[in-house]
Amino acid sequence: MGSHRFDRGWLIAVAVVTAIALLASSCGKSSGGDQATGDTQGAGAGKGIEAAEGSPVDGGSLVVGVTAETNGWNPAMAQWADAGSLVGSSVLEPLAAIGPDKGAKPWLADSWIANDTFDSWVIHLHPGVTFQDGEAFTADVVKKNIEFYLSGTLSKIALGPMIDGVEVVDPLTVQVNLKQPWGAFPSAWMMGSSYMMAPAMLDSTDNGRDHPIGTGPFTFDSWESGSSFKVKKNPTYWQAGLPHLDSIEFRVIPDETSRVAALTSGDVNMILTTRAADAKDLAATDTVVKDWTTENAFVMTNTSSTLKGERNPLANSHARRALAYATDREAVASLIGEGIEIPTSPWSTSSPWGMPDAQNGYVDFDLDKAKAEVAEYQKETGEATLTFTLSGLPGIDDIKVLQLVQSQWKEAGIEVNIETLEQTAYITKIATGDYQAAFFRNYGYADPDSNFSFWSSTTAKGAGTLSINFTQFSSPKLDEDVNTGRRSGYPNVRKEAYDDLVRQLNAATTNIWLYRTPYSIIADPQVHGFTTAREVGFGNFQPKTWLGQLWRAQS
Repeated sequence: MGSHRFDRGWLIAVAVVTAIALLASSCGKSSGGDQATGDTQGAGAGKGIEAAEGSPVDGGSLVVGVTAETNGWNPAMAQWADAGSLVGSSVLEPLAAIGPDKGAKPWLADSWIANDTFDSWVIHLHPGVTFQDGEAFTADVVKKNIEFYLSGTLSKIALGPMIDGVEVVDPLTVQVNLKQPWGAFPSAWMMGSSYMMAPAMLDSTDNGRDHPIGTGPFTFDSWESGSSFKVKKNPTYWQAGLPHLDSIEFRVIPDETSRVAALTSGDVNMILTTRAADAKDLAATDTVVKDWTTENAFVMTNTSSTLKGERNPLANSHARRALAYATDREAVASLIGEGIEIPTSPWSTSSPWGMPDAQNGYVDFDLDKAKAEVAEYQKETGEATLTFTLSGLPGIDDIKVLQLVQSQWKEAGIEVNIETLEQTAYITKIATGDYQAAFFRNYGYADPDSNFSFWSSTTAKGAGTLSINFTQFSSPKLDEDVNTGRRSGYPNVRKEAYDDLVRQLNAATTNIWLYRTPYSIIADPQVHGFTTAREVGFGNFQPKTWLGQLWRAQS
């Protein structure tokens, strides 16, 4: 089974600097502990590859089949989904990278430390780094980048309320002053969305949309929109011994069947896929790297009381609870494939933020209880039936999921009309709150603060207005939890707040959980260098700092 492409694309546009990342240091105040010992030269990563896959071989090229095109290569302006973050990471790099412990580790920044109130962070940069055009990577450049993100039409929605200003302390030190405490800053922004762009790129006519310039292991070569993005080895890359490959071509192949066929025929050497069947079918002949626990697929409900002047049935809590009881999630997961994880929370139970399913308050499949909730809905509203529209994309695999939940809900007496729209129309419908229920994917971030804008009342603007809180659900307690999770630098305090938040969301049944997306990278046996990808995961929109580690055995 496949799944839709668009939602992650638009999502990354509105949330590009909402913070897309993982847990920082043990108290959030500095890059001490494991983070302070991170190897910023990349040697540690190389040694790991040698131990797991043999000695890397330099040279050769790689052709990668990706799921979708990206509409530009400035991450503050374009819609970087999973494919965009993979491709763009070959050229651009973040201040911090994801470590094996899922925490922020040094990358372009060597260390960082907060003041006692977590509303100011001092960042020390790695020396000797240059952009691919030869310009030095300095504190002035970091300041320019952050100010560019603050000016973006969409990126400023997330960063504007947080960052007050940026000061250059010395050529390799920058101080970021905040409008409020942000204990999760290293994991929420430095590791998630802080792609650093060369001044020449930012100053160009299109701000680097067509020609990115970064510090990454590869330099931009060419881009044929809708077809191919090519990069070549960066001869002055700051990490000694990397990259191993001479070049990479990222080839856009949206159709799942065609992408697999390209791999099996040798037209491409590696693919990104979200079909569980691909991983199963190719396991015997190819290298399969899985990340099946990160991103969630679910039906998202709109809790607005009215839509275009008409009463919205899903504003009623009994209606939403009826959907949750009527959904046989195991049947949906079986439709997707074998070994699919079934969520009851934004985070897997194996995540530092997860909790046992029995403790988060989500309901189990129970048809009798679903019918009882429908009856309560009818009693409260006076409506003869619970009827609404479920929106989605027209892909064959998506429609199968839509039709399955439609049939399940019908057994409880719920009448559902399926509406499929092309991508642009669907994006508009979700963004402006002009929907009742929608098949969606989200929360593919290990640090909960990355989801702040999806849960805060400040971004629930109401139907007809651009809202990043797509469900429009909010409450004073929910705001208290998201603010505590954002401001505190102490993991235990944050964990308690997010546990409470999950119980609130599940009690309100704003999301009807279905399954976790089965992301896989599949490559021919000659391709190596996946140690870091296995450790940190890739089923998200975060920078892929391991691309320089890939190599091909020479036959």
